[in-house]
Amino acid sequence: MGNYFLIGMFSTLSFNAVLSQMADNLLAGVFSIVGGVISSLAVAWVKRRWERRG
Repeated sequence: MGNYFLIGMFSTLSFNAVLSQMADNLLAGVFSIVGGVISSLAVAWVKRRWERRG
């Protein structure tokens, strides 16, 4: 699960880089953090379902 959390963190960082170029403000940072958390949770959920199926 650690690898998937790292993937979520990297996607958060890249998403944050794009957002900070468009709008460098507090709202962009909040959206980036929320998006990263959601993406890492989604990846972990998909991985868990895939392991149950196998």
